[in-house]
Amino acid sequence: MKWFRWLVLAVALLVAAAGLFYWFLPASVAVPLLARRAHGLVLDDLSGTLWNGRAGRVGLADGRELGAATWRLGRDAILGRTHLDLHLDGRAGHFDGHLERAVDDRMAWSGVDFRLDAAALAGMGLPPDLVPTGVVEGRIPRAELQGNWPVVLDADIAWRRAALRTPEGYIGLGSLGLKAASTGGVLRATLADNSEGSLAVNAVLAASPLGWRIEGKLAPRLSDSALSHLIARFGPLGRDGSVNLQRKAGLAPRIATL
Repeated sequence: MKWFRWLVLAVALLVAAAGLFYWFLPASVAVPLLARRAHGLVLDDLSGTLWNGRAGRVGLADGRELGAATWRLGRDAILGRTHLDLHLDGRAGHFDGHLERAVDDRMAWSGVDFRLDAAALAGMGLPPDLVPTGVVEGRIPRAELQGNWPVVLDADIAWRRAALRTPEGYIGLGSLGLKAASTGGVLRATLADNSEGSLAVNAVLAASPLGWRIEGKLAPRLSDSALSHLIARFGPLGRDGSVNLQRKAGLAPRIATL
């Protein structure tokens, strides 16, 4: 039975080696595999472990660099649970937040604080001929996502020194503020300016996975052709050059103040 004892010893050594490898899993080995799930995100100059590591360069697939990132990840990730503290800092701004995820498709962000150069958001939901400038900063104390939909949300986001470079010219927007909250799976948000820009913005949004509704008004504070072209993107202009936003799709929830 000596062969059996050698077999048990070999299996025990393999298990111990696998455990040590998992406990000290190098970031340079594991992170590139995980990053493939985050389409469009590139992480280079990796150091540390998967559980306590650093990426000297975090960028987007189009070449834009976001900065350097550090993180702490719970080792119970092998059980399908995620406890992640993330910090990103670079010329484009910074991001801090904590992520919790259980074995289901529900995840929760908390303590999110960010400040980003608005130019870094170019192309993300904006037409390619509109280039934002200024700074976008915000705090999200709590956000619970299920199937990528915010079933719980509390967010306060501001676009400081907001402006757009358009084919017709440069448009200063002052500062814009977005407040959003979600309860029971219904998202409600308000968007308004600080009365210092060339465009008066006042809009409210209500949305659910079944539909959405937006109401509000965009009105110019000065006569400018570039501004008129921008406003016209959102609907037919009225006599005063403004656009009334009255749109909905699907089973839209009712509009209500936050």
